[in-house]
Amino acid sequence: MAALNPLTREVVFKIVFYGPGLGGKTSTLEYIHAATKQEHRGKMVSLATPTDRTLYFDYLPIRVPRVRGMGVRLQLFTVPGQVHFGATRKLVLSGADGVVFVADSQAGRAEANRESVDDLVSNLAEHNRRLEDVPHTFHWNKRDLGDLLGIEEMEKRFNTFGAPSIETIATRGDGVFEGLERITRIVLRSYESELPRSHDAPGLSSEVGIEDAIRSLAEAPRNTAHTVPPPTRQASVAETASSRAESVRSRPPGKPASAPAPARTSSPAPGETGERAAPSAPLQRPPSGPAPAIPGEGARFSLAEVWPEGERENVRATEALLAAGDAGNAILACDLLLARVLAGAAAFAGTSEAPRDPGLVAVLLGLNGARYLAFRSRVRLARQKEAVSMKDAYACFALALEARLARERLL
Repeated sequence: MAALNPLTREVVFKIVFYGPGLGGKTSTLEYIHAATKQEHRGKMVSLATPTDRTLYFDYLPIRVPRVRGMGVRLQLFTVPGQVHFGATRKLVLSGADGVVFVADSQAGRAEANRESVDDLVSNLAEHNRRLEDVPHTFHWNKRDLGDLLGIEEMEKRFNTFGAPSIETIATRGDGVFEGLERITRIVLRSYESELPRSHDAPGLSSEVGIEDAIRSLAEAPRNTAHTVPPPTRQASVAETASSRAESVRSRPPGKPASAPAPARTSSPAPGETGERAAPSAPLQRPPSGPAPAIPGEGARFSLAEVWPEGERENVRATEALLAAGDAGNAILACDLLLARVLAGAAAFAGTSEAPRDPGLVAVLLGLNGARYLAFRSRVRLARQKEAVSMKDAYACFALALEARLARERLL
């Protein structure tokens, strides 16, 4: 719960961003970090898997300018969306003053949103708390993509208690600071309502000053803030592709490449990072711009045009990993490509009856069952850091391409 320091006249609130994997939780924090003035933010700590999806949590402390003479510090956390990290999500929720549920607006992700909301309710119950009693808001994220659920439908399905909600595009920052303002206001109200009237500690006014305080965090007005790129936690897969491609060209023959560090701390100043990836993309291009070149190449061959525009940077990053000879990470990147294709294809069965089993969707698309099982086996080996070959990696990329072409035929 909120921690009050009467000597410094500062109160600290913990806000947890919850939601399904790849829904935009970390992108939201990345944007807040990049667009916040340096004097008001701490370092953003991100613990990640080799494929750069959140493994434990992202932690971002920011200091809100004083509100009615009282200092406010926000500690922003995200939780891992993957199903098998339930214990970690429960731990991160401990002591949360507020929750922001970041939902993926794509129709094919409706079931993932539902499972994540149920998971949130269950984990709060483990702490003897109920969602209706916890300050919370909803971000309807990825509103720039196609095949979306309507806002009314999402409200009906997921926002059971009529909490405040807002449409967002985390990768561009649309609605992000407005959402931060709303959850902060609600948390402050809840804090004040719980203070005894005779409490010696000074109170905060959640009605006066908080809007201006949150607005003053940003480096620029939010209608231009999308020009400020976020910290590149999600860009690091593509960055890894670039660095590994470079290491392949420069390291002595026979010398193995070093393994990527599982955790990193980033605090780049706004504007120091490179181009942003397309909205909602789990992978991004390296800060230098284009995907890494292959030695001696002329015009670089790419199959990215087969995918929709919003997915092409993911494909180029995967191709860069293939070009760098990084079989393990290339296979994991192919897994993300295929997962997005299957999620989109599942929606064709109807938003309420969409198949939940990716294997079933693969079969419905006409993919060979044996090849799909071999794909899953290679992904499992790559995740376990077992030996995989470039032949395995190319086979995985070929299946992802085949799935994309099959998905295209459904249109």
